[in-house]
Amino acid sequence: MHAFEASTRRGVVLSLTSAVGFCAMAALVRQAARYDSFMVAQFRFVIGLALLSTAALFGCIRLDFSNGWLLFLRGLSGGASVVLFFLSITKLGVGKGTVISYSYPVFASLLSALFLKERMGPSRWLAVLAALAGTTLLSLRGAGPGGAGGFSVGRYELLAVTGAFLSGIAVVLVRKLHETDSTYAIFFSQCLVGLWLVLVPANVSGAALGYEGGLLLIGIGVVAAVAQLLMTEGYRHLSVTTASLLAMLTPVLSLLVGLTVFREPMNAQAITGALVVMASCALVIVTDRPRR
Repeated sequence: MHAFEASTRRGVVLSLTSAVGFCAMAALVRQAARYDSFMVAQFRFVIGLALLSTAALFGCIRLDFSNGWLLFLRGLSGGASVVLFFLSITKLGVGKGTVISYSYPVFASLLSALFLKERMGPSRWLAVLAALAGTTLLSLRGAGPGGAGGFSVGRYELLAVTGAFLSGIAVVLVRKLHETDSTYAIFFSQCLVGLWLVLVPANVSGAALGYEGGLLLIGIGVVAAVAQLLMTEGYRHLSVTTASLLAMLTPVLSLLVGLTVFREPMNAQAITGALVVMASCALVIVTDRPRR
């Protein structure tokens, strides 16, 4: 029991740190809105591959691949969701784009119950529904660039929801892959397959970055790589539902960043939604129990 509690605490710390990292990444992506989303994603994947390959070269980590097909599917779903996430931030703003994209715990929890047979007690269902309600409240505010307009189901909103669904699939695959593959192999697969996805569209525009743009995109790649590794390792110690709901702190933090840094408005409805999301995260932590 003590070992389980220590593992759970470690998973919570990793997931919370990852949430802060992804918030920082979202803010950097918002700052890089003038650049093509495929190009931004390409930098993220290339830097992730470079960091892992360098660490493997010097013997710091081992890159062993066991379940090739699941790794490929994880890379495919995760890589596509990254592109849609970046696109959502640039088109909808850091607040609204992040919130809609981070509705993926709802999909991940339902898919994990269906395919991984994870138990979903009444408290977990309540946490999922509460998180969904909080996310809805946050999404209903005027969170687009400039804060104009209310929530509407437009093209980019639908793309953001699609990205959230793909993220949910990726999360379930990560949980399953931890039975056979390491954290580093799982992250490497996302970067590798994701790079193949964006390689052509990222380079057809031929837009010049300059030193400032290059450094900004490198920063996005480094922050994203660290946050992704922390998140993936966190799933080793927590259930899909727990880790996913902890990750929902990212849109809450992103809304605060949007308010203070990018001057995006936050009304009473948005604050209520943020409190609901945080409360649902706390609920799922205290109700976490060993899984059969």
